[in-house]
Amino acid sequence: MNKMIALWAHPRSRSTVLERVFIERGDFLVFHEPFAHMAFDQYSAIPSDNLDCGLPTTYASIRAVLRSARGDGHVFHKDMAYHCLDQLRADAEFLLEQQHVFIIRETGRSILSHFAIFPQMPCESIGHKALHELFCSLTRLTGKIPYVINADDLARHPVETVHRLCDHLDLEFLPHAMRWDASCPMQWLPWRSWHKEAENSTRISAPTDESFDPTLLAQYPRMKAFYDYHRPFYERMNQFTQGREIP
Repeated sequence: MNKMIALWAHPRSRSTVLERVFIERGDFLVFHEPFAHMAFDQYSAIPSDNLDCGLPTTYASIRAVLRSARGDGHVFHKDMAYHCLDQLRADAEFLLEQQHVFIIRETGRSILSHFAIFPQMPCESIGHKALHELFCSLTRLTGKIPYVINADDLARHPVETVHRLCDHLDLEFLPHAMRWDASCPMQWLPWRSWHKEAENSTRISAPTDESFDPTLLAQYPRMKAFYDYHRPFYERMNQFTQGREIP
């Protein structure tokens, strides 16, 4: 049977560049944040580029598209748990059809990156709480701890991290998928303004300056409150990160 792999993320978690690896593999039908279309439309405050693009806008119809695509080949979809958390938690059948991977990034860095694009972001859209809730639901449902990647490990050790992921998913590691020409895949067009860095990339790489100044958050009480609320959920999930022994 064809695989369906779900990459669950929070915004600004480097999930898009990991998705690019699956696009470059060439053996997956890749969907970029399909459940975002039930959470937002072209009239929403969140910055977007082309949400009125004919994609389904209800949970059931999006699920149907993914299931139908699986009939034609392996499916990979990347999404944010907060887009559809209630529906997912009530849909054990759909959850059990998939292999699940979670990616997390240090809360302060992801919030600052998010704020730079969408200063009006609501607290829930930071995403760590919803991600943790889905993680816990899957743990209870399957009796197994889901696979967790820390985005800093991915950035610093991309080949090793992706190789480990492929082993976990019972996939062949394809070295050619680790490099690409700078371009915007068609899947990213509805949210293109969010993915400029990924669009201009040619591989997964760590930023040249990885330093993080936590006092930046203190200058913005709203961001600091968001950080204090979501950071504990990041810490809980980070305990289960795979491959931390990479040197």
